[in-house]
Amino acid sequence: MAVKLVEIGTDHLGRELPRGIYGCATGDGEIRSYKVRWREESEDGVRFQRSKSFSAKKLGSLDRALEAAFAYAEEVTAIIKVAGAVAKADAAEAMTVDDVFKEWLVGRAATLSPRYGDDSVRIWDRDIATRPIAAVRLDRLSRDPSIIVRFQDALIHDGLGASRRRNILKLLRAVLRWGRRRHPNALTVEFSGLFELPPQRRRRLPYAADAVGIERIIEAILSRPARDDLRPLRDAAFAAAMGYTIASRPSEWRLSATWGNLHGETVELQRSEEGDPEDVPGLKRGAHVALLLSPARERIAAYRAALEERFGAQPSNGLVFQVLDEEGPVWVEPEDGAAPVPLAMDVDAYNRWTQRVWRPAREVAAQAPDAPAGLAKMTFYDLRHTAISMALHSTLVMGPHGTNLHPLAGWAAHDIQTLQRYYAHFIARYQGQQPIDLEEECARARAQVVASPFKPAERSSPQREAGRRRRERRRAAVAPARP
Repeated sequence: MAVKLVEIGTDHLGRELPRGIYGCATGDGEIRSYKVRWREESEDGVRFQRSKSFSAKKLGSLDRALEAAFAYAEEVTAIIKVAGAVAKADAAEAMTVDDVFKEWLVGRAATLSPRYGDDSVRIWDRDIATRPIAAVRLDRLSRDPSIIVRFQDALIHDGLGASRRRNILKLLRAVLRWGRRRHPNALTVEFSGLFELPPQRRRRLPYAADAVGIERIIEAILSRPARDDLRPLRDAAFAAAMGYTIASRPSEWRLSATWGNLHGETVELQRSEEGDPEDVPGLKRGAHVALLLSPARERIAAYRAALEERFGAQPSNGLVFQVLDEEGPVWVEPEDGAAPVPLAMDVDAYNRWTQRVWRPAREVAAQAPDAPAGLAKMTFYDLRHTAISMALHSTLVMGPHGTNLHPLAGWAAHDIQTLQRYYAHFIARYQGQQPIDLEEECARARAQVVASPFKPAERSSPQREAGRRRRERRRAAVAPARP
């Protein structure tokens, strides 16, 4: 049940608030958020009341919520349509849609989170500023609102996916709504009804394999030809860390998992000794602890032993899957002379890794007789789904006292509703059985793969075919030209 909040005239430190800003407190006086209230006047002269709340939970603290409320109150004072306080129509009509976005970005700087602001700039520069709609003047947009409809048709015609189109249209709608409040004499049309946001659906259903499928992929990774025997160990440890950790994301292992974060059967993710991991692109917010199963611990330990045998002991702030070169893990020295920082695998390097290592390995593993169906199209992120799904079938959740999803929700950094909605996969191998013991199931799968190793045929191996094509290109490049 939602807690009913009462508006009071003081902040969380007991100071009196100016008129128009109120603290929203519970019955015992605990302030949860702040609210800005003001009155506006419509085009036909009707006055009405509006308000906007700033939650301490969303903004991180009561101080930040109060600061955002004060900044927004100053903005409201500048845009209220009373006694000619709005900008003159002749000055605003010459503005373009791109000008409104820049004004929106500056005006909302105090209330936008850094991540949302960066995403907004990226979406605008990539998908809106490069199209004719960005140069449309406000007076023309008011005379011909169908420009918005034609813009949406152009997005569909260009083949943009539903999720990407939705983000573009949501941003454009927010900017035009702000511009209409800021310049009501120039934007005389309500645009909200012109936007048809695509339904927010997943393009593909999450896929979950099983322990045998994970072991077959690791087998294929370790058996692939490599110039350096250290890299297959690292790649196998990366796959095991994803498939046997409940629950982790690839970005968390790449960017935040250090040797000092490993604590026996658990690993701390999105937590570092220096700096704020929330500022690192690619990480979702919220530090959490994930559970390491024995195969993940063993693979990571084997990789660390081989790494330290060649390059010496690794510091605790070194990344587990740090970028490697011939001299060992790569460290970068900042320009300000600070201590060197580990070089993490960026998005481009990760995508290359999935193309060169992960994709061939999963295709080889899918040819094994005991491989689960659909393994050939499994993404690396699906290993997270697999780990969570195996946990849903295990004694960790299905205990003697009934199902308890709270520990799994904590490891996955999700709420229980999200687990039930998106991660309640059904693994055919585990249906109709008693709750499985994850450690025993992983050991059984590994013993099965070791007892019956799979070696693909020459023509059916994607790795061998790729190697053959590379050798042919090299021979063609060095072959002397025929007269």
